[in-house]
Amino acid sequence: MARSNTVYLRSASGKTESFDQFRSKLRTLSTSEKMRFGELRKLLLKEAQPLVTEARTQAYADSTAIKASRMKSRSTFGSQFYNLYATIGKWANKGTDKAYVVVGLRGPKKRPAGAYYAIWQLFGGTEKNFKPKDFIGGAVDNTNVMESAQKLMKRHIQKRIKSALS
Repeated sequence: MARSNTVYLRSASGKTESFDQFRSKLRTLSTSEKMRFGELRKLLLKEAQPLVTEARTQAYADSTAIKASRMKSRSTFGSQFYNLYATIGKWANKGTDKAYVVVGLRGPKKRPAGAYYAIWQLFGGTEKNFKPKDFIGGAVDNTNVMESAQKLMKRHIQKRIKSALS
């Protein structure tokens, strides 16, 4: 009697399939349309909001005029710029290779421009003007966003793999 070289696997749903069929499912799982990068970006943006809120709080921790600093923008000579509170934000990347979210400062060359003094606040200006405030680092230390984002991504990817393989 001839022996078959085909290996069969039983999936979680109880279906029996060959190893080649299983391999083809794994291959299609790694494409961008199966992982749905847009969906991942939305989850990451939602998960990053507490970090943005805490960074904004840390940026004005020493200030007494928090209400005045929360004004959205001011018009000066026909151009608009953001203050420090509105300059701190979160942005998702574009593309089909990776999905990630950046929490940081809006650049001064964006339209409307971010606060021109934001980098001085973060890294320090001249010795007379500003001492550096690490409000992004302070926000990371005071929140558990990194751990919760990792846990969220792990659950989401496991759910996608399980649905594709069953």
